[in-house]
Order: sequence, then C-alpha cells, then structure tokens
Amino acid sequence: MRKIYLLLSLISFLSYSQQKKDWFFGLEIGNNTITSSDLSNKNSLQGGFMVEYYFAKQWSVLGRLKYYKTGTMNNAKTAYFKGAVLSLPIDFKWEYKITNKFKGNLFTGIALNKEVKSNYYYPPNEKIDYSTFFGSFNAGVGLTYFLNSKTAIYIDYETYKYGGYKGTSGNILGAKNYYTENNLLNIGLKHNFKK
Repeated sequence: MRKIYLLLSLISFLSYSQQKKDWFFGLEIGNNTITSSDLSNKNSLQGGFMVEYYFAKQWSVLGRLKYYKTGTMNNAKTAYFKGAVLSLPIDFKWEYKITNKFKGNLFTGIALNKEVKSNYYYPPNEKIDYSTFFGSFNAGVGLTYFLNSKTAIYIDYETYKYGGYKGTSGNILGAKNYYTENNLLNIGLKHNFKK
C-alpha cells in the first residue's frame, strides 16, 4: 500500500511540475465495427465531438460525445440486438514524442452510454427489458500531427468492451453472457482557441 501511495505521489508531483494546462476542442469521424455479433452490416459511420485538457506536458484528460451503432447475438443465432448509443468516454491519455510535430499516444478509461435506439429480435419468451444506460471500458492508441501549436489532426483506434448486458445463453459447457462491444477508427481535428 505504501508503494502505491509513493508512486501516486510521484506521478502527481511530475504532472504538476511540468504543467501545460491547454484546452483543445474538436470533431472526429470514422468507422465503427460491431465486434460482439455475427450480424451483417457490422461496419457503419460514427462520429462525435471532443474536449481535451492537458494538465501536464505529456498527460491529458480526454472527454468525447460520440454516436455509433451497436449490437450483439447469442451463439445459437436465435436472438440478436441492434441499437445505437450516445457515448460519453472519459479517458486518461499519455502522449510521447516521435518528432517535433508528430506524437503517439495511449489512452484508457470508461464510457457512459445511453441507448437511443433499441431493437430486440428475441424469441417471445425471452427478457428484453435490459437497461438502456450502461458503462463500458475503453482503451486505444493513436497518432497526432500538430500543424502548428494550436491545431492538430489525429487518427486513433479504440475498443469498447463489456458494454450493455443483453442476456445469457448456455449449453453443456456453461453459460455465456452477451455484451455490446465495438471497435472505432477515428480521424479528427482539434484546436486550441486560447490567444
């Protein structure tokens, strides 16, 4: 426990000793792939808005509001869900320098999701009143190119895991839970409006 406290103290000290404190606002668009289903049309367009706050030279908090389709299907392919969500992912991001204007990054966090479209194709005796509000884990990797000190373009790939629970199916080997899961490829533009 003591080592964890020392490590967190060191990270806090390093973060605040190299304060950057910049806000970036932007837009992103890209491809969405539903990975929790064998449904046709697994790929679709997705997009959203982003806000990023750099609290240290290489560290930031990234918040976004995104819209994308999702779905899942059981192993027997007798029940499937198709829907769409508004997602609010909140991530911690670490950037590392590749060249003066080119940076790589890793990020991870959680997403709060609200279903805005819910279509259940389940047999009549199965439950379909699952929660339309759920959390999920997300993580990703990306590249950013700074056009100047205030504007950058970026591309990143992220995954959303353990989303909305949509049921359980079982066989002699055991039960399996079904969650919505997606992979997103984003291309975006961000800008710092500070003068």
